[in-house]
Amino acid sequence: MKKILISASAFYLSICQQAYAALPTAVPPTNGAAKNNWLELLKGYIKDSAYLIALTISVAGFLWLSWIALSDINQARSGRKEWGEVGVTVIAGAGVFAFVSYLLYQASDVFK
Repeated sequence: MKKILISASAFYLSICQQAYAALPTAVPPTNGAAKNNWLELLKGYIKDSAYLIALTISVAGFLWLSWIALSDINQARSGRKEWGEVGVTVIAGAGVFAFVSYLLYQASDVFK
């Protein structure tokens, strides 16, 4: 039994070494953290995550504004809304969306 366990362990280790050799390297953060400085590396990944979250919020806001505009256009075509209301909704929504995007951009500078 002991010989089987030793041979199985040796076989497993030989397979794992081949598998580890084929793994890709991790992508470094955009700030180019110094080698072997784990704290700076973690800060870089947190900064990149914050940029990604801000971009995701911005895209979600754009999709939400587009959905509202399309539903208002549909209601105006069926006569339930005036075309002026559609214009006000689109212009006000675009203004709010631009302001939120600006605030997200300013907030992302905090992580520099």
